[in-house]
Amino acid sequence: MLGDSITAGGVDEVEPVQQCSTNWANEEWVLEIRNELDQVLHDDPTPLRKRLSKKRSMIYKVPALLKNLNNKAYEPQMVSFGPYHCGKEHLKPMEKRKHTVLLYFLHESGKPQESYVNALAPVVQDLKDSYDALDPRWHGDTSGFLKLMVLDGCFILHILDCVYRDKVDFLGDLETAGIKRDMLLLENQLPMLVLLRIDQVRNDGKLREDFIEKCVLQFLGFMTWGPLRMWKCLHVLDMYRKVLIFDEKYVGDTGSPRRAFRFWSAIELTEAGIRLEPSYEVEQGSLAFNANDGVLKLPRLEVDHATELTFLNLIAFDGLQAGDLQGEATSFIYFMRQLIKTPRDVSVLISSGILANNGIGSDEAIVQLFDSLSKDSPIHNPYTSKMYFDVYIGIGDYRRKPQNRLRAYVVHAYHESTNWSPLAYLSILAAILLFILSFLQTWYTLYPYYHPRK
Repeated sequence: MLGDSITAGGVDEVEPVQQCSTNWANEEWVLEIRNELDQVLHDDPTPLRKRLSKKRSMIYKVPALLKNLNNKAYEPQMVSFGPYHCGKEHLKPMEKRKHTVLLYFLHESGKPQESYVNALAPVVQDLKDSYDALDPRWHGDTSGFLKLMVLDGCFILHILDCVYRDKVDFLGDLETAGIKRDMLLLENQLPMLVLLRIDQVRNDGKLREDFIEKCVLQFLGFMTWGPLRMWKCLHVLDMYRKVLIFDEKYVGDTGSPRRAFRFWSAIELTEAGIRLEPSYEVEQGSLAFNANDGVLKLPRLEVDHATELTFLNLIAFDGLQAGDLQGEATSFIYFMRQLIKTPRDVSVLISSGILANNGIGSDEAIVQLFDSLSKDSPIHNPYTSKMYFDVYIGIGDYRRKPQNRLRAYVVHAYHESTNWSPLAYLSILAAILLFILSFLQTWYTLYPYYHPRK
């Protein structure tokens, strides 16, 4: 036996594999696999390795590993987009609204419905391939699948148009918030190709990628300046992801994984003289550290009741999607968890314009939100990307400068001695004022003695 060859000192010898006398080649399941492989190779001569490396799926079913931790985080509550949740009972009320919007969309655009169907029909197989776990009924019902794509695509574009023009008069605030939440769920995505093709038809054949990107980002609450050039976003969740983490310098980085580091909190960074500023220039990188002036730029985040769910879906997408920027969103979320350790860190980030508390409650609630991410989703291998590694190294070198180390020590000691009391700053100002007045009084007393009037 193999186990007999293992001694206390290690493996002495591995016995050769014995050939079985039973002929398994004619077993039914072996024949099925062999026939399936022959059929696959006959239908498409492309090597299997290349086919696997060019996987086209971009919209996934969330694995049970994550759903068992927090199932509601991945389920739409207001509206379904795409085939995964289509027809569910609790989402049917919005289906009637979708149909009404479709009629209005067709009337306003002046284009017949078949124009939109004809625009999507040539790429219908690509759209089906976008879904990693598409139900077989959709594979056999191309007409029904195209109907779904047109219905959902027109609905999304109408909402984006209304938000862009600030005329959302057919939805209440609760419905708008629910749609925004559901639009960022991984299982509830629509390929960006659908939105682009439908918009192209209604715009007389002109492709408007920049316009769609601006509308989506405005709906999601992002503020951006200058041209966007979002580099072929796959869907709305992917666009949200790239706004947070994209930097052209690091696209295609395939370097070896870097080990995780303990990062500093927002308070610790400011104690060392590092300024925190929001980043609006998406195309130049949302997260970067400038060692020359000691400025750390971070993407601006509106934290609300849907933020936790959005981040959980980002982590799921990050772990399932292969290619550029793999693991970046998870690294960013871990990065933010390190920055936010206490309510004081939240206060610093809010005053810096990086965080905006959009009705979630106290600063402590934001701390708990980021802490909960580690409980509802496993976060592995933080700082695996070169972008975060470079930021860490740059800040580490900046903090090690003698003047910055001294500053950090003095400021931290002062904060600890005053127990972070706001009144302590007033007492310092009062002491400085008292010192100045005492100096002036002493000077006016001694000056006549040494300089008497003649």
